[in-house]
Amino acid sequence: MTGTGLDKIIEIINTDERLQRKTTSDARAIASYSADRMNQIILESIYFNGCANDGTINAADARSINDYIHDNYLVEWVELHGDDENGVESGFHYVQNNGARTLLFGANAINQVADSIYHLGFESTRKFRLKNEDGNKNKTFMKLAHWLDTLLANELASGELANSNIQEPAGTTGTGLDSIVDAVYGDQSLQIRVSLDDMREGVRSAILMNELIIEAIEQLKLNEDGDISVEDAKEINRYLVTNHAALWAELHGDDEKNGEETGYHLVQSDGAKTYLFGTNMINKVFDGLYHLGFQAHKKGRRLLNEDGNKNASFNMVAYWLDSLINK
Repeated sequence: MTGTGLDKIIEIINTDERLQRKTTSDARAIASYSADRMNQIILESIYFNGCANDGTINAADARSINDYIHDNYLVEWVELHGDDENGVESGFHYVQNNGARTLLFGANAINQVADSIYHLGFESTRKFRLKNEDGNKNKTFMKLAHWLDTLLANELASGELANSNIQEPAGTTGTGLDSIVDAVYGDQSLQIRVSLDDMREGVRSAILMNELIIEAIEQLKLNEDGDISVEDAKEINRYLVTNHAALWAELHGDDEKNGEETGYHLVQSDGAKTYLFGTNMINKVFDGLYHLGFQAHKKGRRLLNEDGNKNASFNMVAYWLDSLINK
């Protein structure tokens, strides 16, 4: 037993009255062992990824838990979870769909809640849901996160699951550019679409690009008058392209190659809904700012994006920068 709220599942396996009548003691013993071992792996994943560092488990955390288990324990997990195909039961499936009636969160504790939590080791749809052992769509990451967050409420509150070796990235410029950090972590729509790992990498890339923008401003002494003008924005663009083009391309990232996302694009255009200046903060404002390291359009009025397409105007980028740095 783990000594956490996840032990509730094993308790129910061994106390549900109807399950006691419908299954053998050997079956319940195998299922209890399987559940306990899967609980241990879930807790290991939470700790390893620092998912409990903020005292909650959200959908982004659940995605990272899923990725960790799938990448490190898939073979063992398949055996522990078990199946009941062709009338042969194994693992946790010795008790799943075998008559349990105890409810948890308004649903069947064994057949719905626990079984769905124990799909955390299988491949996901990469959208909103996990798959079950047969590859069929199952519960959403949001639902699983709620269940885990509630079952582990005491442990999360005490901090015993936190990993002090993992520190979340934080802004370094002391300006409004740092607001992208809280925007990414706090966007609830983004949380249900990307993992905690993707958030961290996207934020780290944003922080480094912010530092390069400030470097350009300071090296060129552009803000001594307390104003970032259109011409200043063009100077920043030229500085970044001249001095940091390769690094910038890596930090900004892309999502064109085989659908693989990199850099800031790990969070860009992934469903964020936070607004700033009347438009999408993550997908429009900061992504527009983060095209400052790419070549400008030949007419000189707009930046080009990572694909060489026209993007935000220098007028708009200058307004955003000035507002974030000087207001």
